Amino acid sequence: MPKDGRLDLTLFGATGFTGWIAAQYICKHAPPDLQWAIAGRSQDKLTAKLRDIRRDYPDRALPETIVASLDEVSAIKLASSSKVVVTTVGPFCRYGSKLVKACAEAGTHYVDCTGEYPWVLEMIEKHHETAKQTGAFIIPQCAFDSAPADIVSYKVANFIRENYKASTKDLTFSLHNLNGGASGGTMESFFSTIEVYGLSGLAHATKPLALSPIKRPYSAPSHLPVFTHPTLGKLTPWIQASPDRATVMRSWGLTQQHIPEKSWGNNFSFTEYKRVKSSFEGLATWITIGLLSVGVLIKPFRWIARKVITQPGFGPDQNFDINRKGNLDWKAVGVVDDDGGENKGKKVLGTFTYDGGDAYALTGLFIVEAALHLLDMEKGRSKKEGLGQTIGGGLLTPICLGEGFLKRLDGAGIKIDAREL
Repeated sequence: MPKDGRLDLTLFGATGFTGWIAAQYICKHAPPDLQWAIAGRSQDKLTAKLRDIRRDYPDRALPETIVASLDEVSAIKLASSSKVVVTTVGPFCRYGSKLVKACAEAGTHYVDCTGEYPWVLEMIEKHHETAKQTGAFIIPQCAFDSAPADIVSYKVANFIRENYKASTKDLTFSLHNLNGGASGGTMESFFSTIEVYGLSGLAHATKPLALSPIKRPYSAPSHLPVFTHPTLGKLTPWIQASPDRATVMRSWGLTQQHIPEKSWGNNFSFTEYKRVKSSFEGLATWITIGLLSVGVLIKPFRWIARKVITQPGFGPDQNFDINRKGNLDWKAVGVVDDDGGENKGKKVLGTFTYDGGDAYALTGLFIVEAALHLLDMEKGRSKKEGLGQTIGGGLLTPICLGEGFLKRLDGAGIKIDAREL
């Protein structure tokens, strides 16, 4: 099917929990002249969402509806009809590959909210070069997983390079405040990743530089399960460390490869933790994560969990209000490497704060703002700059969208900063 790009943006999965949050964000914040569509497998559900939009956003022109299943024909239809596709349909390792392939081949920009880094590795191996040739920006993990970690790492490394003319040795990243629980889709993605890739595939993708185009010996500071960081406080390992590190180290590798003058440093490493109030809370968190990590490897455990947890398509709060307040807060400390001369060992604090809701509200904001930024670049309304423009397309990371994207996030209420400690 030839690409016509008649629509600016298509949101696939709009009838699900996360997709509907993204749809509401579009209704509230996107330009009124946006030509967009909501897509899903059920026309009845799409029609019901149109009624909700008409009721809650009477000044917003209704989007089109596109009935699309999970097959290759539907993927091609979505990719060919729009300049940018945003998808929340997971587990991505089961349902997302055909759409990535279609967008890469059509030259259609793509954004998703996955945290399934073994699947992202598979997509890089299969479709990165095709997307480079067609100019498609394919940006997975552009949400709660793993945009905050990627952006803060970029800001800290940039600050060190610009202010000290030096590299970053290591960066310690920590989640300081979190609102809300996990949706059914998030949990199902966790289970499906294990089932699709197995323990060996997961172990391979978990290697620190698995997604990076550049390989090298890798070392990072190691700590006890609970320890006290002089700046970040009492910390314990966190479940997002692997997906976030995968994205951050891909950004490191892409920068090393394509813009070496803006290198983060040959020795750069990333570690992630969660701040806790006490050693007891930290130990309990560490044990819980360990038990869950072992439990998901056992088939009966997954079967039981699927019966008792929230089901895909539903969230921790079905009465989700996009206007409600909440707070998410991350902090990071980067250390100047040996090439800093008298500045060696100095530390830089990076911060990321969002007061607009929980993790799912942030996800809706991220994927829509990324899509709108891509659309502005496509239409010439935003300067084409950044790592992604240097590469020209491919399987990229959030920071590949450049400083223009960060300015959009600032306008959307996200505060990102880096300063010397």
